[in-house]
Amino acid sequence: MARRPGLSRLTPIDAGACLPGFHMLAMVLALWASLAVATVPSAAQNGPVPGRSAMILIVDMQRIKSDTAAGRDMLAKTIEIRKRIQEGVAQRGEALRKEERRLAEERENLDPEEFRKQVRAFEQQVFTNREFSERESRRLQLVLSRASALLTERATAVFAAIMRERKAEVLLDSTQIVLSVDSLDITGEAIRRLDKILPEMPIALVEPEVEP
Repeated sequence: MARRPGLSRLTPIDAGACLPGFHMLAMVLALWASLAVATVPSAAQNGPVPGRSAMILIVDMQRIKSDTAAGRDMLAKTIEIRKRIQEGVAQRGEALRKEERRLAEERENLDPEEFRKQVRAFEQQVFTNREFSERESRRLQLVLSRASALLTERATAVFAAIMRERKAEVLLDSTQIVLSVDSLDITGEAIRRLDKILPEMPIALVEPEVEP
């Protein structure tokens, strides 16, 4: 089917792929969409209000996360952080496997009491390694949460500025739209402005904690 000139078909995105801080903003945009739709019957009953026409704009939140300089920088740094954490966990896991093999080999030569003592020490190491892995995972989630919150904060400010300039009253996520006029989509403009005010994501690269 031929596409109508000036119109673009927007398809939904996977909400699970969004960053944590964007879930709330997406929910707000969805609420705006439902409120905008809810006002249609009332307007139809009462008739159009002279001189009153709500201006609606559209933004692709997935592209705000993936196509902005800060979003790409956050992804790259997140991958690096996760890699370092995984390397730390892997090193500890290899050390535990070596200790397990040593205990199995020396079991017959060790005094039973000494063997039990070493087994208890080994079990404590396993527990400590598990705690280490969980702690590093929490640290990574905290880093991502703070970065996401910063990107959301700056993006919201940009959206608000564009809405004021265009005298818009409602901003909808593109996932709420089936068909729209291209000129209503402010995603490209928002990305350009965000890249100027937030060219990179200030994330401190987390070094896995290594116990002596």
